[in-house]
Amino acid sequence: MSATIAARLDRLPVTPTILKMVTLISLGGFFEFYDIFLTAYIAPGLYKRGLFTPASSNVFGSDNIATFIAVFFAGLFVGTLFLSRIADRFGRRTIFNFSLLWYSLCTIAMAFQATSPAILCFRFAAGIGIGMELVVIDTFLSELVPKTSRGRAFAFNQLLSFSAIPVVALLSLFLVPRSLLGIDGWRWVALIGSTGAFLVFIARRTLPESPRWPEQSGRHQEADRIMSQIEGLVQRETGRPLVEPAVVEGFESSDTSRVHHSAPLDSRTRTSTRADTSTKGLAAFKEIWQPPYRRRTIMLTIFNLCQTIGFYGFANWVPTFLISKGITVTKSLEYSLIIAFANPIAPLVGHLFAEKIERKWQIVWSALGIAVFGLCFSQQTSLAGVVTFGILVTLSANFMSFAFHAYQAELYPTHIRAQGVGFVYSWSRFGGIIGSFVIAAVLKEYGSIGAFSFIAFCMVIVATVISGFGPRTNSLSLEEINRIQV
Repeated sequence: MSATIAARLDRLPVTPTILKMVTLISLGGFFEFYDIFLTAYIAPGLYKRGLFTPASSNVFGSDNIATFIAVFFAGLFVGTLFLSRIADRFGRRTIFNFSLLWYSLCTIAMAFQATSPAILCFRFAAGIGIGMELVVIDTFLSELVPKTSRGRAFAFNQLLSFSAIPVVALLSLFLVPRSLLGIDGWRWVALIGSTGAFLVFIARRTLPESPRWPEQSGRHQEADRIMSQIEGLVQRETGRPLVEPAVVEGFESSDTSRVHHSAPLDSRTRTSTRADTSTKGLAAFKEIWQPPYRRRTIMLTIFNLCQTIGFYGFANWVPTFLISKGITVTKSLEYSLIIAFANPIAPLVGHLFAEKIERKWQIVWSALGIAVFGLCFSQQTSLAGVVTFGILVTLSANFMSFAFHAYQAELYPTHIRAQGVGFVYSWSRFGGIIGSFVIAAVLKEYGSIGAFSFIAFCMVIVATVISGFGPRTNSLSLEEINRIQV
């Protein structure tokens, strides 16, 4: 019996080749996070120019900043739910590059619009591209990294990604309050992030396809060729022969064994031609609702619906929260900048013990941290209090982020991973749409204490569903995880 691609990948040591692949994927995440988080930092500039307001008389008005946030999440929802699944057909790398180019062009176009409806249109379109990209990043990364290093890889990925937040905060501090060459500062902030993404697009042409993807499609020669190239590079870097991969009874290829299903799908579903794409898509969607994935799909749907309200509910509204306390636009950006520098710290620290603490418990304690520290933040009036609890909320949110991005990608097999992750992750986008309007309404009526009480409630739900229904995943191969019956 020959070794599977999964076994050959999981026995690889972490060498410069593995680090290069993780870094190239993560650089795409850097510019995505730049684009996602620029909302909070350009908002004061949008207010200043009269394009949007913190809370208009019409909650759903085109000049309401909540609408700006909501249309972006609507785009994320469309891209995540309806388009990310095409990575299961066309491959991880192809959709990876396509979605990056898409959202970069849309953000550039947004930066040159002069009316709020036009800005909303291109912000929605950019969200579609980013929605695709974020799912493919999680899918791609989980499939390329050995099983004992997945947690650290996602921590490193999030370290680079979250480094974008202090960058966009710093640029906004200097650019948003002023114009440069007759162009508003907030437009420069958007342009800088989108043009930088083109540099990554060029650099990532050397990134290999995930060998798990062609293997599960029955293209074993292609999978072997890609895997052999990776093995050759790793072996040259270590200077010694690689250890023999384990041959596990019951695995004929990457997670193609269906012995764990109570209602197995015909194997022809996975080896059908591209002409059968619609049938395969329907079969994949049905499969995420069959044991053992049904329980996971329900758990992750509830989780994602609530987690984004806590995560983006703070990140997207920090300057607005501060302005609601009577702090000036400039000061709110300064305070936000200080808080923003905490973003890379959580994954940097988490990298040290990402494999030592079970991932589900990392998510649970982080969610409870957001709830507690957020409520404390809402009651602060001094600089020290605002910054201290703002940093603690940020650390908790980002620790939860790198843990759950790894976690949800582990809970589905290769042939339906993009479909599964895309479906459950799309609910976070729906939660972002709802959350933006709810937070805007609650903030207007009850202030920041009311807004953070709503966020805390959502985080308690997150902690409950993950602690009660989440399986363990640390140091298990993706194939082992998907043989677990819960």
